[in-house]
Amino acid sequence: MTKRAIEESFPIVEINRLAVPERNAFKPIYQMHKWFARRASCVFRAILLASMKPIGTDIMEEFYKDHTNDPDTNNVKILDPFMGGGTTVVEALRLGCHVTGIDLNPVAWFIVKTEVEPVDIDRLMDAFKRLEERKTNSGKSVKEELLSHYKTECPCCEAGREGADIIYTFWVKSAICTNPNCKQEVPLFSNYTIAQKAPTIRYLPDYECRYCGKRFDMDIEPASLIAEKTLTTYNLKDASGELRSHKRWALRDNMTHRAICPWCSAENVQAKIKSLKKEKKKVPLTVLLCPHCYTVWQYRGTLPEDVSCPICKKDYNPNKGNVTEKGSFVCQSCGTKDKIINSIRKLPQEQLLPTRPYALEGYCLKCAGYGDEKDLFNNMIKTKKLSHSCNINKNNGKFFKRINPSDLKRYQDAEKRWEKEREALPYPRQEVPIGEKTKSGLIAHHYRYWHQMFNPRQLLCLSTLLKAIGEEEDQVLKEMLLSGFFNTLNNMSDFTSYIWQRDCTRQVFARHDFASKNTPCESSIWGAEMGMGSFSTYYNSVIEAKQFINKTWDYYKNDGENKKIENDGIKGDKDLHCFSSSNLTEAKKFNHVITDPPYAGNVNYSELADFFYVWLRLLLSKTYSHFSPDVTPKVEEIIVNPTRGKTAKDYKEGLTKVWRKCYEYLEYEGLMVFTFHHAEGSAWESLLESVCNAGFFIEAVYPIHGESESSLHLMDKQSISYDLIHVCKKRQDNGDIKKRSWAGVRHEIRTRAREEINRIEAGRYGSEKLLPADINIILIGKCLELYSKHYGSIIDHNGDVVPLQEALVSIRMMVEQLINTQHPLPSELEHIDPISYVYLTCLCDRKEIQSDEVHKATRGILEIDAMMKAGVIRKGRAKRGRTYEVKQPEERYKELQVLFKKDTKNFHQLKLFPEMEEERFDNVALVDVIHYLMGLANASENLTLWLNEFRQVIPQVRVALEYLKIRNRTFQEPINKILSLIEV
Repeated sequence: MTKRAIEESFPIVEINRLAVPERNAFKPIYQMHKWFARRASCVFRAILLASMKPIGTDIMEEFYKDHTNDPDTNNVKILDPFMGGGTTVVEALRLGCHVTGIDLNPVAWFIVKTEVEPVDIDRLMDAFKRLEERKTNSGKSVKEELLSHYKTECPCCEAGREGADIIYTFWVKSAICTNPNCKQEVPLFSNYTIAQKAPTIRYLPDYECRYCGKRFDMDIEPASLIAEKTLTTYNLKDASGELRSHKRWALRDNMTHRAICPWCSAENVQAKIKSLKKEKKKVPLTVLLCPHCYTVWQYRGTLPEDVSCPICKKDYNPNKGNVTEKGSFVCQSCGTKDKIINSIRKLPQEQLLPTRPYALEGYCLKCAGYGDEKDLFNNMIKTKKLSHSCNINKNNGKFFKRINPSDLKRYQDAEKRWEKEREALPYPRQEVPIGEKTKSGLIAHHYRYWHQMFNPRQLLCLSTLLKAIGEEEDQVLKEMLLSGFFNTLNNMSDFTSYIWQRDCTRQVFARHDFASKNTPCESSIWGAEMGMGSFSTYYNSVIEAKQFINKTWDYYKNDGENKKIENDGIKGDKDLHCFSSSNLTEAKKFNHVITDPPYAGNVNYSELADFFYVWLRLLLSKTYSHFSPDVTPKVEEIIVNPTRGKTAKDYKEGLTKVWRKCYEYLEYEGLMVFTFHHAEGSAWESLLESVCNAGFFIEAVYPIHGESESSLHLMDKQSISYDLIHVCKKRQDNGDIKKRSWAGVRHEIRTRAREEINRIEAGRYGSEKLLPADINIILIGKCLELYSKHYGSIIDHNGDVVPLQEALVSIRMMVEQLINTQHPLPSELEHIDPISYVYLTCLCDRKEIQSDEVHKATRGILEIDAMMKAGVIRKGRAKRGRTYEVKQPEERYKELQVLFKKDTKNFHQLKLFPEMEEERFDNVALVDVIHYLMGLANASENLTLWLNEFRQVIPQVRVALEYLKIRNRTFQEPINKILSLIEV
């Protein structure tokens, strides 16, 4: 049997170095569409190569080669039964493989189809040109029409004319006060900061005034995020800029070349500054909203706790809004505090919270420094000299300002147009189906129809654009245009917000859910010169993606820097299917299966994908049958979803069906390799059991960097950073399965775990220190390699097969013991049971534990239900059940009396403790013995009789009691009684 490279080793350190930067900046082809939980392409390229290359191959040497004529990769048949965003498909095609990709979700199928579709770049650009020139109902071209809805006055040079572009419009929702005697609208601001930046400007330090002789900083460039000079307030301590402290300063007018002395107010003319020594400094700026008069103004310098609006002169704290904590608000009129959701519940079911625009960010071409001339490519030419005194030229012509009446009228005109034209335009009219993510994120907030997620101006522009895309006659080019539209959707709607730290928007699916925003941000649909999230920006992404498949590339490290090396484009053949992989019927066998399976309930793919699907089907339903239904298919989806009645059992059974198909169509020596992110132990357990039940065993496990760190659901959490690559092979049963003792297997597993710890410490996974959670999951994965090889033939002391769930608990505890340094147990307690281990290390010194601390306390070894069933903890009666109470020995005494009387009734027939040390506490938990003895001591009962009954475990009892005596001072008296008898 020919072994493959991945069965022996994998270039973990090298690929992790590539994966870290890539997972936060994917290659162009993977930026063509939004998909959920994308994995780094370098990981799958390496997996594919290591699965096809023979043992001993240097995979990193192969990684950058052109494999056009490589017999090891060309025409190798690869199956991905869960193709998702298409990473396996794309990387396999790059290597010249024949890849079959399957996904139940039509959106995933569309993504992969359009990613790998060959397109002539010139024809693609012609299609875009046709689109922007196509006429709309108003008689304007598509581009003119969409841009016309996002125009505004420039406060610097365009007063009275709307010649500037709107980049972003800022909105705020208002809760209705739930006090029946008030019912005022409460704007849901958590603070009043719109933007914050510290631009670098040039200045003349210590310039001497010609009239008074005093010195000041003469700023040659303006530092401003707003156009109106009268709307800036200064911090007297540091308005001059960083490192200039309280130094006085003045701005040199770029038209008159004059600067007014801040000491004597005299005008200093400095026309010739080229010969003077100039320096650079950063100037902190904050754009604020006044909650009293809604003025948008600027503070220069360090922002204090309280500020005063330059217009209405009222004081306020810019960091303290009406949203006091997550999900709650305080009414400024009557002081009522309540949950935002309670205000929503009091509204009619079809009514959303009232919303109003309060500010915008604009872009002025003239203030950016562009004249009326254009170059050969129709781009505006930047002039050397401005025609006016400008406050925002240094800010590239961008400015923030309040919404004025003409801005509001422009929006209202679009609103009227939408009501007039909506019946003739394509937009989704379906109701939002009830789901795990939709019921809390959408329906609970009264978003009952998909189109309600967008304001009328967005609906008008999106529908106008979609209608124009639908008029493209070439189907392939239409789908490329639709790909640009696809990504635009992710940046539009009430569920998009503004990240002022980066001057950009946060997409709808920055997290894997529908997170309602109190302060939505609206982008220009077509897109101006500045800003992100627009159609023109994302259509450029489509062009870049198509250029990538013609000339692909990868990163490599050179002198500590990321370089890139180019190769020929995609070469292999493909078969893409939109159905459940459990229904796979193929005439051919596959050499390997490479995939990334669904993560239980971690990502609700179909519910999230519906957001895109309801728009895509408007143009695709007549061409592709799988886009005919109103929403994506849910019945066959492999997922844990309580709202739809999808349990962990359904998830496991669904995976098992697919793995069995993979087993059926995989060649005898073929590998099945998949990655999995182990967010929850129960999900991993279901996955592994499904793999083993389908006839596979785990040959090798390797850790690899997982999802983007910028994903909001991973940020600021001690989340597992690594996925595990599982390399699986067919189990070749010959009918003579040798039984293995669980005690013996556990001993081997412990030895293997210790060996792996030594490898980690020796730098097996790089010099960067791993988080304890990552070490834990790596060790568990290595331990499972051994367990899976003997799956179904490992028996306990009673001759019963040890199920995976029990084995995983034991393995988790074993690993935890090896790496836990916080409360390490004495070596005599190495083989105790999981319940006792968790109690001794986490719970013995407390009477109560918060619900959100439970998983942390149990280290993921056990589910909380197991601890409750064992009688060690119970649901707390106080604090609305948000705590668990740790039961004390005297409370457990009566329960344990029943247990031990039952177990010792026929003691000669039933041994409490088996002979094997590994299985000593398989029948009775050590903590039960300890608590029973302490209960007897507290009740002044005969301890000698029971110490005799427990004689086989007395060494462990003695050590555990000495450990408890140190950890919990309240246990001193009963423990001393017991220890005095043991010592005798």
